[in-house]
Amino acid sequence: MVGAAVVALTAFHSGVYRVLVREDSVLEWGGFLAHVAAAFFGAWTALGLYRSGGRGLAVAFAGLACCCAFAAGEEISWGQRVFDLETPSRLEAINRQRELTVHNVAEAERGFLFVFVAGSLYGLVAPWLVSRRRMLVPPVFLSSAFLVTFAYAAGRTFLFPHPTYELAKYSEWPEFCFAFALSAFAVLSWRTARRAE
Repeated sequence: MVGAAVVALTAFHSGVYRVLVREDSVLEWGGFLAHVAAAFFGAWTALGLYRSGGRGLAVAFAGLACCCAFAAGEEISWGQRVFDLETPSRLEAINRQRELTVHNVAEAERGFLFVFVAGSLYGLVAPWLVSRRRMLVPPVFLSSAFLVTFAYAAGRTFLFPHPTYELAKYSEWPEFCFAFALSAFAVLSWRTARRAE
């Protein structure tokens, strides 16, 4: 929550704010690295659970790993600016940012927003409803990161459906928080699965 306030305050210093939130900058690459870590440790957790007989949990963590790997690619437009890739004309015509991404296509945006909101709400609420730690429930200390993502998504949906540039780019902070929370959850789950082997 403190980070959310600090990033918001930097909006009054546009140079600092733009360094944090612009494309291919601090928060975007931080989110990419966090998603990569979540994908790696999610896959490693799935493998450990599969070997120890926890097939249902293994499938859940394999799904988490796949989703995080996809999110990592989307975060940096699949390396489009890194490798100087062209956006195919058919995708460019329907992509709001004219990038090599799926989440900026109008027909897909609602689905991505739903996953973002549902995942955030689950990470926020589940730790408080489950009396003891379970593999598929994030620890309570990650609730604040999920709260940031849920509050931003709800605010954008209900209060600011047509945001200013500054508010739209603020999404980089909640996206980073979400990626960080997923990576921390994946690392902790990997440690738990490792101890169980």
